[in-house]
Amino acid sequence: MATGSEHLWNAVERWRVLSEQAEAGVLEIPEEVASRCDTVCADYLDHLDDMLTKTAYLVDFDAFGTLPSARQLGRKFKRLADGEERSAAVAIRQHIEVVELMRSVFRRYFVDTDEVDQIMGARVGEIGAALGE
Repeated sequence: MATGSEHLWNAVERWRVLSEQAEAGVLEIPEEVASRCDTVCADYLDHLDDMLTKTAYLVDFDAFGTLPSARQLGRKFKRLADGEERSAAVAIRQHIEVVELMRSVFRRYFVDTDEVDQIMGARVGEIGAALGE
């Protein structure tokens, strides 16, 4: 059975493959679907960012008291909340990475189209201006 880290790693790898397929033109997502998925990803990223901020406040280290064993226990829970290894904050950052990768795949289907539309619109405007002179 895969661990949480393995599941996240697999998700990152899967979305990297999908990103490569989208770049190569193998994967196609309708623009309206990609746009809706992007909106959901953006909302979820806001939620994850909020959760990440809150990890700093999950544990009040001083609330454990002044006994050496209590301080040790407080440090342990603080590490689990927002430490740099196997903490809630690390797990949330990993989820953010996956969702950002997902979003990059979805955005490809309407950001590229918008950029092409803008470039073409500018060129048509230039042609129209040249013909009008």
